[in-house]
Amino acid sequence: MNKLRIAAWSWVLAALMLPAQLLVAAQWPRPYRWGSHLISDLGSTMCGIADAGARVERYVCSPWFVLANAATIVSGLLLALGALLLWSFWPRRRSGRAASVFLMLGGLGVVGVGLVPWDTDPELHNLLALVQAPLQWVGMAFLACATWNTSVPRLVPRVTVAAGIVSVVGFALFLGVVAGEAPLGLGLGVSERIAFDTLTIWSVIVGASLLVASYRRDAVPTAR
Repeated sequence: MNKLRIAAWSWVLAALMLPAQLLVAAQWPRPYRWGSHLISDLGSTMCGIADAGARVERYVCSPWFVLANAATIVSGLLLALGALLLWSFWPRRRSGRAASVFLMLGGLGVVGVGLVPWDTDPELHNLLALVQAPLQWVGMAFLACATWNTSVPRLVPRVTVAAGIVSVVGFALFLGVVAGEAPLGLGLGVSERIAFDTLTIWSVIVGASLLVASYRRDAVPTAR
């Protein structure tokens, strides 16, 4: 298997974080509420009231927090690995390499989020999450520049731009909810997922697009 396919599969498999969230949420002794609980609540090691006295006060108890954090770490490593292997693949070298660097750093940021559960060090966990997203956005912007109107499948730059915009908007909505504004009536969990899970879905779509293009190329008979 060549480097391109390993990279593409890495980005596709980064989606393991999403089914892991479903499994972990199903183990909560009290219902995990997708609209009002944070993604980080799934990886918290505590059982009790989080953010007591605050507007976002909620009960957190995640017996399978190890799975949630492990899935986050593996997902981040897969994103970083894919970015590293795609270092020389993108048609426009400078923007492509810049994309790989920022996406790799973003993946390592995801790893950090998994290594530091929210309740063990809220400030560091939040810092890693807040840094990770902008790193990926910058990487995605460079990737769009590196692939637009090139031999790379058209879906790659287009879905990169769309996902980047959706994620940034979701992040702004999330900050609004945290500040007590509740824009568009969205809850804490929904707005956070628009911001962060969109990035995971993006990696799956791009990885799948690269895989399909790779296999199609191999299926075309070469002229003799």
